[in-house]
Amino acid sequence: MLQLKKIAFIVGIALIMFSCSKGEKKVLSAYEDGKPYIVVYVKNQDGKEIRTYEEHFYNNGKTRVKGSYSKGEKNGTWKYYFEDGTLFAQTDYSNSKEGEKWQVYFDKDSLLVNKTDQLLNIAFSPEGTPVSMRIKNSKNEVFLRFFESFKLMERVSLKGNVPQGEAMSWYENGNINSIHFYTDGLQDSSYTVYAESGQKILSGTYKKGTKVGKWEYFSSDGKPLGYEIFDIDGTRLSFQDNQGLRYSTTPPSQDLKK
Repeated sequence: MLQLKKIAFIVGIALIMFSCSKGEKKVLSAYEDGKPYIVVYVKNQDGKEIRTYEEHFYNNGKTRVKGSYSKGEKNGTWKYYFEDGTLFAQTDYSNSKEGEKWQVYFDKDSLLVNKTDQLLNIAFSPEGTPVSMRIKNSKNEVFLRFFESFKLMERVSLKGNVPQGEAMSWYENGNINSIHFYTDGLQDSSYTVYAESGQKILSGTYKKGTKVGKWEYFSSDGKPLGYEIFDIDGTRLSFQDNQGLRYSTTPPSQDLKK
């Protein structure tokens, strides 16, 4: 017991010394219940406050983001975490404001971005967290977009800025939202959409951007709502409306055009 108390005391002293070495602690923003959201540490240099460290927290107290500064700029390794405490991403800001050697995880066991992948562009939130990125790996280019929770919202295979191949989107609960495909920027092949519960609500086929064949619609509990049948030129040949079709297809991500 004494040994455990000694270890706890040493750890506590180390944490205090580490905190002091970073400078003065300041809470920039907090949750409604008063818990800190964004905390920074600053030191006074030549009459100016220089940021040395930054940390963001979830409302449950777990770290969301952490990293250090050098001369007021992000520096070294920064890490980003899911709410359960597992790692979402990490990067090195030593030589780039956009970060280098990004590693991004779909979950704790699956990598979306490897540190050997080439970062083509990246967009950050006002708080400095990644919201989308385009990367190039050994196989193809990929556009990724994330929820505020860091969970994956969208993944689109690209050829340059043009969608090419598979595109998938997700709900924030992790269930698939849609699966579709592109050929030279036009939707092509099968197109499937799911409700947040996981139930399929739409199934159809595109041919170079044009609806063809049979399109089926379902309610969120799986009941058939109706169908449409299209000719090869997109002309609607027939339809059956059981309960009123109220679904419009989602256009390609506007972020890809920026």
